[in-house]
Amino acid sequence: SSKVDCYPEPGSSESGCYSRGCLWCPSNNPGDPWCIIPDGGKSFLRKYLNTSPNTNGYRITLAKIHTTTLFGDDVDTVTLDVSFDTEARLHIKFYDAANERFEVPLPINGADATAPADPLYDIQFFNDPSFYFQVIKKSTGTVLLDTSLGGLTFSDQFLQIATRLPSTTLHFFLKISHFPSYQHNFDWESFGMWARDQPPDPGANLYGTHPFYISMEDDGNSHGVLFLNSNAQDVTTTPAPGLVYRTIGGVLDMYVFLGPEPNRVVEQYNTAIGTPFLPPYWSLGFQLCRYGYGDLNTVKETVARMDAYDIPLDVQYGDIDYMDEQRDFTYDTSNYAGLRDYVRELQAGGKHYVIILGELHLSHWDMTDPCITQDDPPGTYPAYDDGASMNVFVTTSDGFTPASGKVWPPGKCAFPDYTNPDTETWWTDQCMDFHKTINFDGLWIDMNEPANFVTGSTEGCASNNLNNPPYMPKIWGNVLAEKTMCPDHRHKLGNHYDVHNLYGWSQSNVTIKSAVASTGKRPFVISRSTFVGSGQWAAHWLGDNNADWHDLRMSIIGMLEFNMFGIPYVGADICGFNGSPSEELCERWMELGAFYPFSRNHNGLGYKEQDPAAWGDEFAARSRAVLRTRYTLLPYLYELFYHAHTDGTGIVRPLSFEFANDKTTATIDEQFMWGAGLLLSPALYEGIKTVSAYFPDARCFSLRMGKIGGASFSLRMGKLVGARGTTASVDAPLGTIPIHVRGGHIIPTQEPASNTEISRHNPFGLIIALDDTGSAAGDMYWDDGDTLNPIESGQFAHFTFNVQNNQLSTTAEGSTSIMLGMVMGSLRIMGVSSPPQSVLVNG
Repeated sequence: SSKVDCYPEPGSSESGCYSRGCLWCPSNNPGDPWCIIPDGGKSFLRKYLNTSPNTNGYRITLAKIHTTTLFGDDVDTVTLDVSFDTEARLHIKFYDAANERFEVPLPINGADATAPADPLYDIQFFNDPSFYFQVIKKSTGTVLLDTSLGGLTFSDQFLQIATRLPSTTLHFFLKISHFPSYQHNFDWESFGMWARDQPPDPGANLYGTHPFYISMEDDGNSHGVLFLNSNAQDVTTTPAPGLVYRTIGGVLDMYVFLGPEPNRVVEQYNTAIGTPFLPPYWSLGFQLCRYGYGDLNTVKETVARMDAYDIPLDVQYGDIDYMDEQRDFTYDTSNYAGLRDYVRELQAGGKHYVIILGELHLSHWDMTDPCITQDDPPGTYPAYDDGASMNVFVTTSDGFTPASGKVWPPGKCAFPDYTNPDTETWWTDQCMDFHKTINFDGLWIDMNEPANFVTGSTEGCASNNLNNPPYMPKIWGNVLAEKTMCPDHRHKLGNHYDVHNLYGWSQSNVTIKSAVASTGKRPFVISRSTFVGSGQWAAHWLGDNNADWHDLRMSIIGMLEFNMFGIPYVGADICGFNGSPSEELCERWMELGAFYPFSRNHNGLGYKEQDPAAWGDEFAARSRAVLRTRYTLLPYLYELFYHAHTDGTGIVRPLSFEFANDKTTATIDEQFMWGAGLLLSPALYEGIKTVSAYFPDARCFSLRMGKIGGASFSLRMGKLVGARGTTASVDAPLGTIPIHVRGGHIIPTQEPASNTEISRHNPFGLIIALDDTGSAAGDMYWDDGDTLNPIESGQFAHFTFNVQNNQLSTTAEGSTSIMLGMVMGSLRIMGVSSPPQSVLVNG
């Protein structure tokens, strides 16, 4: 169980194993490596020469002691810096002090100037006989990291570190593949990380890279570890239990977050990498998109039938078919004639319009791209002409010639280099100019892994160590350039080899600034490819999912993952992107999707219409009811986004993060929570009418939708659930999603309407769920919904609610101008022990 693979690439052989100084140990156990590092790795590779304490940690010099090598070009002397960043964060970094290597240019926030007086951790170093270290949680003595598992390697294009883990309860949030469950096993599973234009398939590396995990320890405590590296990489779990991390460039840069509660780990991580953006309020409403409307009349008909059924709708999208020959910053003046005026009409009615930026080739997949077409005659496509004159495109290895790829537009295309400061100027100018034509409210950037329909470039890739490294991480495809650019192509920041996983990250950073410059309001940007820190600037959807029950269930895991990554504004394409859903599947997906933070129904080219108004009267009525439930609860969702933005908290949470000492919750991934106060238990299987829901040991009250029908909609208080610490069967007929309010919490609400522009003027309410002691607490954040930087400017109101001894008290802070006009319309109080004889307000 303590093995570390000495031959991680294909082609392991006995002779090759011995040439590396390793042991050949054939095994009948599936997945076991046959070539292993000797003696558990303790005698392999490195010994420390000296240790030097400094003001906030240690500097250690390590020397190679082994004469053989895994992949050549070993760095003989490696420096290890250990920094006590904060009382709850430890920084561990291995690097080559003699030679500059690529490092991710993400500022990590909040490090103290000197070591904290009483950190939650201790670190110990050993030389027995080779170097390893242990990170220990001081309060419990639990060893969080233990690199005695062996295999520490630092060469030019292969870096490896292996560690034992304190338990097998690992929430392995690396978003490297389409995970089948929320918790992961330790049977030699390997996952690759290299952003790829890849619909969700089991084992595939997908659109983004987030090398971060949270481990829940046996005593209910938790910790997290970030490997800050943007090169191609993989990770393998071992039965030790252990984890082996490998990358083919950069440095080994690790951050350990001590928690100890799992929600605190998330807060510490997000505070370090940059807390999520505060979305405009309208973006919390329901959204609608389709690749393949074909013309403006179809868009108008779709929106009109939504309005006719009074189904809430806040955002309509323009997918790639609105463009002129799929070119960025253009629109089809034939099929979409009148688009400019129609967008203004939508906005006058309280709706918003978001455009995609990309190009098209006839296909059933929605694969738009930041790639800009190169083949138009000079003067006919200003976006390319302007970009070429400013040298904003990624180049070939010569550093001058724009690299050419093939995506949707006819002919070749070029890829903007978003790490180049001049690209920000060019991109912003293009967005601002196009905003004068189409008054968009938000920007949607897709296929920014970046995707490429040819391998590397239209001219192929050179044969060198960047394009063909000695070790190929366990990713899909035979070469790094498959479905993307040549690794030796050049960006301002470095080789594509180093910055590939940063492409969507850097485009998001630039695009949010372009959105602000264009609209003058709080920006809204959605990106498919993400990396550590992307949540500061962009939302995310889970990609080109399938219209099937499996992907309906998997979307919950995706939501939970991205809330760990600091990207809480997330959701899947409701009813599925690829394929045509059954009516029952789409209806169940509308129920679940109403509680995605990003609630958008979207499907692909050639499939039947699946908006909630397309299925008939009963479907429309049930969708209206579940969306009105969402809209009623939007003030609570907005409050959660406020805390995510200010404190780094997660919004969609697993039950295990709220009930960490309840081991039953560790594997639950078909229920989830909004914050700490709402438990959601969707129906996820065909034909069912009840849900088997787990209720932790807390008071829970059912929250039910009222009569289905327009103005008569209301939320009804349900009964106290009898189950505590056990599973119970809950009714879930079509059109409902079981929702329960956790005792001890106060949930702000607002009367719903057909869009948030209208609902924002309606009366507010409070759902007060008393705990076993008769107490409850909560808060509410409010602002005008789309002003830039409302918290920094003081243009907000914040209310704190508390119930003790049969009395609700409220305190308020912030702008009185924001508070004017806010009306409290209802209080729903759950768990009152006996009928009240009187109610007093302010005495």
